[in-house]
Amino acid sequence: MTLPKNGVAKEIRSYLGSLLIFFFIVGIIITFVQYPVLESNKEIVLMLIGSISASIPILISAISGTKPDDINALKATIEKKEHQISMLVDAKDRLEGMVIDLQKQMLENQDAIMDKIILSAALKYDLKNNPPNNEA
Repeated sequence: MTLPKNGVAKEIRSYLGSLLIFFFIVGIIITFVQYPVLESNKEIVLMLIGSISASIPILISAISGTKPDDINALKATIEKKEHQISMLVDAKDRLEGMVIDLQKQMLENQDAIMDKIILSAALKYDLKNNPPNNEA
């Protein structure tokens, strides 16, 4: 039998384990209601019930497969990814600024080249139509 992969098996284990522990504790309570505890054993029984009650979250996390270390590791991974995203956004903003500056320089250079071409064409036209006088 193959179990589903995408975390469903983990959730099923968690629910079944939680239900098992819940029914176990309800069974203990029903047993103590039906059969009274002697005064001499009362403290021992209360200590056992307290120990079981205190260990419920640990048992549930063990059954479900989640551990505080796993959660902390996931939080650290998320923080690392958020830091990488912020660094990438900053780098993207710098690159956009560089592209805008490059476009401005290209427009300025294009204007300068167009001015030189127009000046060169005007000089050629002037030299062609009005040759210089060589009176020396």
